[in-house]
Formats: sequence, C-alpha cells, structure tokens
Amino acid sequence: MFLDVTGRNDWSSSLVYANKTGNYSYFYPSVSGSWLASETFELPEWVSLLKLRGSWAQVGNDTSPYNINSAYGFASHEMLDGYIYSNTLNTLMNNPNLKPERKNAWEIGLDARFLSSRINIDATYYRENTRDQIMDIAVPSISGVSTQRINAGNIQNEGIEIALNTVPYRNKDWEWTLDFTWTKNNSKIVELHPNVADFIRLSGYLDGDVQIASVAKVGGAYGLLMSRMLPQVDKATGQKVLNWNQDRRSAYYARSNETQEVGKMTPDFLGSVATGLTWKDLSLRVGLDMRIGGMTASYSNRYGTAYGYTETSLRYRDEEHGGMTWTSKWLNEDGTPSGSYGITYHDGMIPDGVFAEGQKITGADGKVHQVGGKSYRELYEAGILEPVHAGAYHLSSNSWGAGTVNDDWFHELSYIALREITLAYRIPKNIASKVGAKNLGVSFTARNLGYLYNSLPNNLNPESTRGNVSHEFRSRGFEPYIASYMMTVNVEF
Repeated sequence: MFLDVTGRNDWSSSLVYANKTGNYSYFYPSVSGSWLASETFELPEWVSLLKLRGSWAQVGNDTSPYNINSAYGFASHEMLDGYIYSNTLNTLMNNPNLKPERKNAWEIGLDARFLSSRINIDATYYRENTRDQIMDIAVPSISGVSTQRINAGNIQNEGIEIALNTVPYRNKDWEWTLDFTWTKNNSKIVELHPNVADFIRLSGYLDGDVQIASVAKVGGAYGLLMSRMLPQVDKATGQKVLNWNQDRRSAYYARSNETQEVGKMTPDFLGSVATGLTWKDLSLRVGLDMRIGGMTASYSNRYGTAYGYTETSLRYRDEEHGGMTWTSKWLNEDGTPSGSYGITYHDGMIPDGVFAEGQKITGADGKVHQVGGKSYRELYEAGILEPVHAGAYHLSSNSWGAGTVNDDWFHELSYIALREITLAYRIPKNIASKVGAKNLGVSFTARNLGYLYNSLPNNLNPESTRGNVSHEFRSRGFEPYIASYMMTVNVEF
C-alpha cells in the first residue's frame, strides 16, 4: 500500500489590490493512495496485476495580471487646432474581495492486467468541482458600468475514462496489439453568483446577426447553447410560422426572438482505436480517434448556402437535387402576365409551415389573399401560390438579418479521424555497428490523413472549432485540412 501527501502555497501578485490588500495567498493540498491487491492476496496465475487507487486534490488558480485594479483610460478629441486629451471611466466594476479559483477533485480507479499483461484494463471515475471561477457578467448600463467581475460559483465535471490494451496474437516473430480508449464527461453548473439573473454568456452573442451563444446556466451543462433564432412555432397547429417576401415571392421561417436552449457544445463521448503489427524488426501502427455528439455553429456553411457557394446550396436546384418542375402562371395585380409568366422552372420547393395571422399575399392570380393560419402546401394546391425558387429559399433561410437556426449550419459535430500511420524499421545490430551505433532505426509517420466519418456537410473541417477556449462552439471559416509527414532516424551510440 502506498500513500502520498502534498501541500503547496502560492502568493500571486495578480490578486493584490493597489492598497496592498487581497486574497493573494492560498494553500492547497492533495492526498493519493494505492493498494496492490495482487501482492496482498494469492490470486490465480492468469491475474498479472490488480491495483486499486484513489486520490483527492485541490488546485488553486489566480487571474491574469492587471485585472483587478481599476484605472482611468485615455481618450483624444480632435479639434480645429489640434487634440484635447481626456480620461475615461472604466466600465468594468471590480470586486474588492476577489478570491482565487479553487478546484476540488477526487477519483477512484482500477488497474487490472491478465494473461501475462496481454489484456490490460485501466478504468477511472472522477468528479471535479471548480469554485470561485473568475469571470465577468453583464450589468444594466444605467448603473454607470457595463460589466462586473465576480467569483462565479460552482461548476462540476464528472466522468469515466476506460483504456483497454490487448495483445491478441504473439509468437517468436509476430505481434499484434489492439488498444481502445473511451471517455465520457458530464458537466453541470451547480451554483452561480447571486447577481446572475439567469445565465452567464461565455462565447457568441444573443443579439445582432448570429443570435446564438454558449452559456453557463444553473442546472445546465457548461457550454449550454442558447439562441433567439429558432423558428417561431404556431401554437394552434404546432407548425413553423412563415414570413413572406414579395420581391422574391419566397416564404421563409420567422424568428421566435425568444431565448431558448438549442443543444450543448460538449460531446457525448470521445474515443480512440489503435492497432499495431510487428514482424521481426518491422512494425506498422495505425491510430484512429473519434468525437461523437455535441453541436457546432458553422458560419461558413450558413453564408455559403445562402449565396450558393456550397454543395448544400444545390438542394432543390433541379430535379436531380429534389427540385419541382412547374410552369409559372403569375399575373400582375392588373391581370397582365408578369415577366416569369409561361416560363418553366425546375428549382421549386414547398416550405413546410403556416403563415401568421393577418398575413396578406398577392397570389399567382394577381389578387390579394388573406392567408393567415393556412399552410403553404394548402395555398399551392389551391393555385394561389407557386413553388418557391430554391435560391430564394436558401437566401432567406440563412440571410444576414432574417435567417433561423437550421440544419444548413447548426450541426451535430461527430467524426472518426485517421489520426496516424507509422511504419518503422529497426536496423539489425550487425549493420548498425558498422557505423559505430548500438541501435539504429528509421520510421515514417503520416498524421491527420482524413476522416472516415464526418457529420458536417460540405466536407467542412470538423476540428476547425478547436482552440484554447473551452467554451468556443463556432466555426467561422473554411479552414483547410492539414496533414503532416515526418521521417525520423534514431541513432544510439
């Protein structure tokens, strides 16, 4: 049995106020233990190792430098004869008693090996609670400031990590290895600062063009996604509500303008598979890894579909892509044929939804119709409306000011990546010795070769949302796939 105990104290100048006060000294301990049960008891020969372990640890953390002391800013005002310089007030209200962030974590685990370590299992269950996270929240601007720096509350992560390493076959010259990992993490916002009205915005925005953001909300997952751009739903029928654009003669979904949950950014689980084959001094190893679940918002797919730059914008463009064929009978209000009268089109589609109460539309017959509460298909079958052109539908559904959250750009993010292939050769010692080396080896490695499965349309890079910010969920450009190739020579003298 083994026991380790540690203690650490930090003094952080980032938590010292100008008057030399502050919670700048913080102590944090840890304790871990393990029990080799296979050495305590006489177990069967096929049990190579049985080890139980557990630990508890606390970690302290400060904030960035120059973050907690208020100061004036500088501004300049151009005049006819030069500039006038002035000071500006800080719109951030600092906390006069900011605390260091604390993370309490505990875990229990099992390490078991069988059949001369040809089957190895490593399993861990953990829980982490991070308290007093330092972040900024919005406050009413009538107070004279726009944000307040706070200690957030209590954010919890718990999960399971499992690794299985196996050697299915081994003889004098051959060895085949097969390894798996699987991890699942559940996050939860247990508590927030009392000044937080409903949630803390982490990334993204709930106003402006793309009204979607990742947030911290009590009871929800860290990185819960909320939006004001979901399609409005008609309470009477349960169908989506349609707006009408007379210039394009196109229907599109109305925004709800209500802040609603639309999913979570965190994956359901992560995993990997790696296999290796060795024959004498030659070895080949192939590694895959995967992410399953969680959502991402792709700006490139949104605007690429709106303006016809992506493969998904081909939907309904012709019969091959699901488009309807019809001959236009659209008349002007005076009963004369319009510019499209008599033209046959192949890019039609029928939106699924109903028009809002009070909606009036000039129909294909040139007359004004009251269409509130009626579905587009009903009006099409009655000869009042013609199919919507695919280009107009894609533009309205994903446009700058009117688009809604939809499958064109708000996607589940899942992939299986071919992460690495390595071919290595260990040169025999009698040859290596001729150049004065004890050991000599050469290998060739290719990394990030592609994806066996990618849930994102238009072949978008599924890892383009990666970064050093844990709450980022947006992909904001067509980032390229980047593969790398490396040759390595290892020499030991």
